[in-house]
Amino acid sequence: MSNPSKLTALINARCPHCHEGRLFKYKWWNVFNFAQMHEHCPSCDVRYEVEPGFFYGAMYISYAFTVGIMLVGGILVFNFLNDPPAMGYVVPITTVSLLLVPSNFRTARVLFIHWFSGLKYDPSAAAKHENS
Repeated sequence: MSNPSKLTALINARCPHCHEGRLFKYKWWNVFNFAQMHEHCPSCDVRYEVEPGFFYGAMYISYAFTVGIMLVGGILVFNFLNDPPAMGYVVPITTVSLLLVPSNFRTARVLFIHWFSGLKYDPSAAAKHENS
């Protein structure tokens, strides 16, 4: 990659420091391993968890996503299924929320590390690591 933008790094779940290294070890659809992150960037060797428990803050972002999913789901069920009984809301909204857990979890972590880690983009970070 040559000088990717911050937005490209966010979308592709790349390191906030070099914008090259992957944050996660596996693709998001790997149901059993979607949460496994590299401890250090494979490209520039920066440590992702800048302090112990750093990613607990990502739970707040994930919570906000889940609330949004449930609100939109409730509105859609109400409008398209003509206000069904309670289980008509619970089943589809819970199913969609559970299916979106991998992408919700990963998106929250990617946003959190890019917004709150204090790591700034350094275009020469990966090259410095390769030369050392």
